[in-house]
Amino acid sequence: MKVLKIIGKGLAIILGVIVVLLLITSIHYRIKLHNIMNQLKNDGYCNLVSAGDYKLNALKVGNENGKHKIVCCSGLNDGTMNFAWRNMTKDIEKDNQLIFIDRAGYGFSEDTKTDRTVEQIVEDYRTVLKNMGEEGPYVLLAHSIGGLYSTYWQNKYPDEIEDVIFMDGSLCTYIDEEKNRKDKKKWHTLNVAEKVGLESIFMKSVYGALADIDSMTNKELDMNVYMFSKTTGSHANMSEVNLAYQNAKTVLDNLKPNDIPKLFIDATYSFDEKPEFKETYWTPLEEKIGKCEYVPLHGKHAIYMDRTEECAKIIKDHIDSLE
Repeated sequence: MKVLKIIGKGLAIILGVIVVLLLITSIHYRIKLHNIMNQLKNDGYCNLVSAGDYKLNALKVGNENGKHKIVCCSGLNDGTMNFAWRNMTKDIEKDNQLIFIDRAGYGFSEDTKTDRTVEQIVEDYRTVLKNMGEEGPYVLLAHSIGGLYSTYWQNKYPDEIEDVIFMDGSLCTYIDEEKNRKDKKKWHTLNVAEKVGLESIFMKSVYGALADIDSMTNKELDMNVYMFSKTTGSHANMSEVNLAYQNAKTVLDNLKPNDIPKLFIDATYSFDEKPEFKETYWTPLEEKIGKCEYVPLHGKHAIYMDRTEECAKIIKDHIDSLE
């Protein structure tokens, strides 16, 4: 009995130490996140616009009287879009207006418990643009899972869309139940880690796999990591993860070819190296989506940061060809 009491006390002490450490990491994380968000607000990166029951962060940059109106749709978990994309878009902004809209739970946007179905997400984009007084037609510039939502948007409301550019966009033919199940486990773990302040530690390795973090200053890395981390802790982001397969199926089941110009920049699928991937996932989508130019630019998934200048030139040349 005495041994059990000693073991019990030892376990209680260990548990107490863990709780204290988690409390310290959580407080440190919240303070640093608060400071970063304040700095971004002071720099003009926060502009909340009503999407109905919640507000989304919508930032307009570039030439207000430009040739094209480009709506930017971020990838999963990317609450950094309106500053992390800017090295790539700076030349594009000279002749065009860009509108960065963070989805619910992303960056400064308010969180929501409304299911993040593809229909709801696209209606959020459209409502925000309407409330901003911005009318189409729009060029959709989408990264990763933003490509899924853009595919649905151009299919559902083709009269609103002038062009679609996918930067390593998610293929609705590629997201299956098994892949979605694995993604859920990973993002649920990160969601819990964010709650106790450990997310920023894990996110550095996750973010390093997405982009070239060696090229960033410490300040830039902190901004990206902490705003990414904040987004993983949101209810809306987890709803997107949970509904990814359902949303991909909705897009694919309703997809019909149209004549809207489209450009797909392939960063990670490497069709030339994996012809079976192209045959299985790309060709069926190309047949259903219609008129899509394919351009290989192999690099990391966040191609707008990994191969910034090349990506920008491809996009700019494509947009200029619309005139």
